[in-house]
Amino acid sequence: MPWLSRPDRLADVAPGWLVEAVRPASARPDWGPMLRMAASVAVPLVVALFAGQLMRGLLPAMGGMAAGLADRGGSYRARLIRVSSAGAGGATGYVVGHALREAGWWAVAGVALVSVVAALVSTAGDAGSIGTLQLLVMTVIAQGVPFPESGAYGALAYLAGALWALALALAGWPFRPRAPEAAAVTGVYRALAELAEDPGAPGGPAAFDDAIKRAYEVVFGARSAASGPDAERTHLVALLNQAAQIRHALVSLAQEGRDPPPEVVDAARALAAAVGRERRPPGLRLEPSSPALAALCSAVNGAAELVGAEARGDLEAGEPPYEPMGRAARLAAVWRRVWSGPLTRVYTARLTLCMGAAAALNELHWLERSYWTTLTVALVLKPDFGSVFARAVQRGLGTVAGAVIGTVILSVVPYGPAILAPIAVFAALLPYGRQRNWGLMSTFQVPLVVLLVDLLTGGGPRLAEVRLVDTLAGCGIVLLLGYLPWPASWHAPVRPRFADAVSAIARYVRHAFDPAHPGRTALRREAFDALADLRTVFQRAVTEPAVVSRRVTTWMAPMTALEQVADATAATVARTEHGAPTPSPESVREAARSLDGIAGAVREGRPVRGPGPVTEGPLERVNRAVCGLRETLSGHE
Repeated sequence: MPWLSRPDRLADVAPGWLVEAVRPASARPDWGPMLRMAASVAVPLVVALFAGQLMRGLLPAMGGMAAGLADRGGSYRARLIRVSSAGAGGATGYVVGHALREAGWWAVAGVALVSVVAALVSTAGDAGSIGTLQLLVMTVIAQGVPFPESGAYGALAYLAGALWALALALAGWPFRPRAPEAAAVTGVYRALAELAEDPGAPGGPAAFDDAIKRAYEVVFGARSAASGPDAERTHLVALLNQAAQIRHALVSLAQEGRDPPPEVVDAARALAAAVGRERRPPGLRLEPSSPALAALCSAVNGAAELVGAEARGDLEAGEPPYEPMGRAARLAAVWRRVWSGPLTRVYTARLTLCMGAAAALNELHWLERSYWTTLTVALVLKPDFGSVFARAVQRGLGTVAGAVIGTVILSVVPYGPAILAPIAVFAALLPYGRQRNWGLMSTFQVPLVVLLVDLLTGGGPRLAEVRLVDTLAGCGIVLLLGYLPWPASWHAPVRPRFADAVSAIARYVRHAFDPAHPGRTALRREAFDALADLRTVFQRAVTEPAVVSRRVTTWMAPMTALEQVADATAATVARTEHGAPTPSPESVREAARSLDGIAGAVREGRPVRGPGPVTEGPLERVNRAVCGLRETLSGHE
């Protein structure tokens, strides 16, 4: 039941360079982020309008827009860190850009130096990536746009807008501090209910795996700031662990060729409704006729008891096993990510070269507002936004559409306060565009930026035409200097991620049948997280040009076979815990060794030997899945 056989998923990535969908095509608008973004951008402008100084609201509006884009959901703690990083990075960038405004050709060296710093720091993590993006963006904008504010005053104005957006993002924290984590867990149980209703739907288990991976990240991200035991978050982790047990029991039942009884489907729906409302759902009273059905009933009843325990408030004390890491160890890990690895050095060189070329073009005055060219380079070359090629093409197409829209609006709406209405509309549409793909986001972002700049310069409809030319020039620089000369950028890292996923599953198999092993749950989670990461890398890789994506699509069959290994292992564990025979330790070690051998061969580019005979016994389904993986890889080039 792999996700790769799901037609709508494949439609999302074909043609990949045109869509590069971040979420399924059925994703609906999330009105909360849209309304917050509109308020983040429009309110500073409205306040400045009533104060009689409309242009003074431009920098706070830009700070609010940057902070709003940095708010990508998750726990309140994670949102606080990301939004604060965006505000601090943008304010620093304004100071640097303001200092480089009249520096002439020295500005090229200054932009290149900022690019080196941004490239290195962006590898430190999510917050570093977001902060350095705004550092680059505001350095370029402050250098090219004639803001009346001084460096210090402009930075404070930008920070004020970011703080306003931060206040909107965290408004619910005092009232429901666990709301994001609870919402993530509720989403997992909804996905579980869909899986129970149609267990044979292609992509069902994978969709659940993606949902539970995000939920674990939200809950663990919030937990990392807690100073001591936190019963509520411990309870949420227990609910996620129980949801995984139900998922594996459903897969086990499907492997027996049986659909869940109607009572199980009703119980799954009741669980999904009860988790969000903190009320106890009814349990299951079925006579299990097989180990798989016994595992399923036990897992569903366990989840019902957990929800009921929260509703009654009789939670047991205790914490899930977290591996403690001191501040010094965390800083050392960040330092290793920043300075180690050829990919960091290559990305730094690519970004510095392209930003320097765009800054030099700015000094040649060949383009009317060439700072937009430099800005485009910074946005397209971000390392964690997916394919550079796809972003460059989508940015160009989105800019064409956005420029047409901006021209129409500037032609129809008179200069002045009336322009605030379309600004609020396009600001609200930005989160939805980001949710779908880079091209749609550019379509909404271009007219928004054009309208904001028009408040300062009064350039009129011609601004959109200028923005189009400069943006296309930036896309050209990225493709000619940041993509084509770097053969390493043509190869998507599917092979190493595939090998990493095989290794993670091998570690899980080695300890999956040992109930006394303390890290068994964590190993299972790491295995399915590795599969989810592999799917993300694959989906981004197929958005490269055909010469690259054709090679990448050959990994579809091995990925399907690898998912079957993970499913067979988890399903066999569920059966053995409810009456089925337990496999011998030697057969388990042999299966794990076989997977380790496959991972080593894939990582080193060696051919994988064909499958041997399938060993019968309790581990037969796992052995068949491993042999199927070997057979698929033996014919894979």
